[in-house]
Formats: sequence, C-alpha cells, structure tokens
Amino acid sequence: MPKLHVEGPQANEAGRWLVRLNIKHRAGVERYGVARLTNQANGKALDVLLLGHDRDDAIFMPYDIRERLRVAKGGELEFSLRKVGLWGLLRWYVRSPDPAVSIPAWIAVIGLALAVLGLVLTALPLICT
Repeated sequence: MPKLHVEGPQANEAGRWLVRLNIKHRAGVERYGVARLTNQANGKALDVLLLGHDRDDAIFMPYDIRERLRVAKGGELEFSLRKVGLWGLLRWYVRSPDPAVSIPAWIAVIGLALAVLGLVLTALPLICT
C-alpha cells in the first residue's frame, strides 16, 4: 500500500470527480479506468476515475474527494486501489456527482429502457397470436 503526498487538482480540473496518480501506483487500472480508492487510515472508500501524472510521489485530487476520504491537502494518504467490474463502472457513471458524467449516463439508461420497452411492445402481438 503506497503512501503519497496529497495535492490539489490542476486548475482546469477543479470540481471534477477524478484522481491523478502515477501509473506505477495504479494497481493495473488503466488510464480513464474506474477504481475503488480506500483510505487505509480510516477505511473511507470511494469510486473514482483515474488519470495519470508524471510525479510518482504525489496523488492529485479535488476538494470533494479529499473531504469524503477525510484527508487533508498537503497531508499523506496511505491507500489501496481495486479495479471495479462492469457493474461498478455503470454504478459510477449514474452516481457520479459530476453532471458532465451523470446526465449523459442517465440519458443512456432511459434510452435503453425505452428501447427494451419498444421491443417488448413490438413482440407482444407476435407472441399473443
């Protein structure tokens, strides 16, 4: 379990629901992969989108993620990462507090539900006769 210095996000990423972490600390999770990030000190865990960074001595995260994990900017975080499966990925999309992620995800879910409903309604006359 790595222990890294906690830094704030880059200026254009403030408020986004992502964490920047060097590839050697990502436990096999690819870039733009979603992983379960757990603070080993208090057990708080969160699903986050992972992006890369050149520095291997720091983890970059915005205020909201730091607050939920209860870690201070400038402090150190001992953490573990676990890649989430397909259901974890879908759950992250629809539960993300970032509207740029959750709104398109909900539109896709509603569109899929309407498509399935359309197929069922189309198949009913064929099945019932």
